[in-house]
Amino acid sequence: MELTPPTLLLQAEALERRITETHRSMRDIKLKIRILRSGYNGEKTLKYYLEQIPEHKYHIFHGLRLPTGNAFFQIDALLLSRKIILILDAKNHSGILRFEKNQLIHEYAGNREIYENPVAQVNRHKIQLRNLFEKNNIPFIPIENLVTVCKPSTEIIISTGYKEADQKVIKAFDLLNRIEELEERYSEKKISQKSVTKVINLLLSQHTPQRIDILKMFQIAKEEKITGVQCPRCLYIPMDYKRAKWICPKCFLFSTEAFINGINDYFLLNKPTFSNREIREFLHLPNSRTTTAFLHKLNYPYSGSQKGRIYHHPNAFP
Repeated sequence: MELTPPTLLLQAEALERRITETHRSMRDIKLKIRILRSGYNGEKTLKYYLEQIPEHKYHIFHGLRLPTGNAFFQIDALLLSRKIILILDAKNHSGILRFEKNQLIHEYAGNREIYENPVAQVNRHKIQLRNLFEKNNIPFIPIENLVTVCKPSTEIIISTGYKEADQKVIKAFDLLNRIEELEERYSEKKISQKSVTKVINLLLSQHTPQRIDILKMFQIAKEEKITGVQCPRCLYIPMDYKRAKWICPKCFLFSTEAFINGINDYFLLNKPTFSNREIREFLHLPNSRTTTAFLHKLNYPYSGSQKGRIYHHPNAFP
């Protein structure tokens, strides 16, 4: 499963584009974007090293979100072979990370933040994954886990006597060496290729991308959203639609494709479907006939007919 930007990051970026700079929630939105981008960049660093492993060795999954009871747990990266499963958690902090048994302390630029201990978190994920496997009759396979600190300059300090963190917290650049050590320890095949396929199908079928009501999250009313197509050059909203082209009234750019990001913003900020009227109002199209012709060219999948037609994103947009 390929690494893709978190849906929440895409939603927050879309929201940032579509409220005024002076909006009361803008500061919180920018902070959320910064945190999510940092996490995503850490996962990209992880991916860089994982791509150096020969393809035949592992099936690699990025960003799995799996059910556990009435909740979900998320795994940054998971490696699967016939010998072992490896769970990886990426930390992309700068400065100093102090690992203690009951917490993680992050110190940077004079600030001090306290988080859940990621070693405890990956241990919990191991238990949750094992429970999922047992529930679905997956044969036993060893599960190991590591916490990878992605920035080479980050200082790691582990509290005295905390042996588990000594073993499980590593720098990302040392990941391949640690995987080789695990391969030496787990040299015997534990499950059949048929069981590997069963695990793959289970993980893919149980993966549930997160979708959040981003407006509710930041307490923003629907009327506060800025609608219309954004100019890809000067970022002004809205562009004008004239004679099958989008025209920016500020920088006078002409475009026939600027609307694509507008439709994606609609999906991110509203819901995964739209009617003729809903997208017409959001993109500022002149009338229903023009909108129908416009949508016909896009060839989006739809359900229903005529006035009751509902359009869906072609790529199962989250």
